[in-house]
Amino acid sequence: MNAAVLALFVLLALLFLFLVGMCALIYFVDARKPRNDPQAFLQRGKRAVSSIVVCAGDSLTHASLSADYVSRPRQRLSSHAYEIVNAGLNGNESTDLLRRIPDIVRCKPDAVSVLIGSNDVRTRFPQEAELAFQTNLNAIVGELRKKTEARIALLSIPPLGEDISGEANRDVDRCNTVIRRVAAENAADYLPLHESLKLLIEKSGIRPPLPFRLRLRILLGAAIQHYVLRRSWDDISARNGFVVHTDQLHLNDRAAAVTADLIANWLNSPPVPTEGVSTNCPSSSQGIRRWNRFGLGVLCSGGLGHIW
Repeated sequence: MNAAVLALFVLLALLFLFLVGMCALIYFVDARKPRNDPQAFLQRGKRAVSSIVVCAGDSLTHASLSADYVSRPRQRLSSHAYEIVNAGLNGNESTDLLRRIPDIVRCKPDAVSVLIGSNDVRTRFPQEAELAFQTNLNAIVGELRKKTEARIALLSIPPLGEDISGEANRDVDRCNTVIRRVAAENAADYLPLHESLKLLIEKSGIRPPLPFRLRLRILLGAAIQHYVLRRSWDDISARNGFVVHTDQLHLNDRAAAVTADLIANWLNSPPVPTEGVSTNCPSSSQGIRRWNRFGLGVLCSGGLGHIW
């Protein structure tokens, strides 16, 4: 065997090992269950004195390719008598989450936060998809209302990429309009995640590196850097030139902290009665109860109403 053939053989062997390693990493990341998912929680059982909070959603909640916001609220809560269940699942759309509502109901939650919609929007979001998303989200909230006594909060979905004025984020704006509408119509609380992250992006002054398109190279690169090179999600984000993302879709540690703060502030605030809430909104408009970093406000269709 001459040197050229040997070199080719070694190169092919290395390429094969690389591909096997990539497949193993993808399988590990996708198959890795969230910490304290509904199945694990139900098998172990509720702690003696605790309120059950379920965070439901897609990969942003699952947190195998995104910074983990679910484990953070516990550190920010005024009372530590909370058990937080992670009901996120990679790749979920609103249809998938609706099918998983029975798992959430079995947890008998006292509060449920819902962050869903990014996968509904990220490829295309024509009018029929928008209507289907609204139907699914109404059904999700309706099932939770009917089968649990839980407080419910809907989070607006984050930007797709950091080109805020791009076409993808025009679809995100339409999706978030649906989320606000569903929250108002179902007396659910609205947590302005998109608005908070958008403000961070705009204040950064960093030019968006790329228009939104989920690039496998960046997605796999982020996973390799985190799980193999042990870099933080913030470090990966900075290397890729992002403010709140790691790969244009998933969130870095900074964005996860914002998400956790919104949920913790919501949980720390006393429940607001669904009847007889003074919003100072015109009678023709509906008020959306909305939490920000300072507490609770009510968003009217024409502006901000009463602030607590």
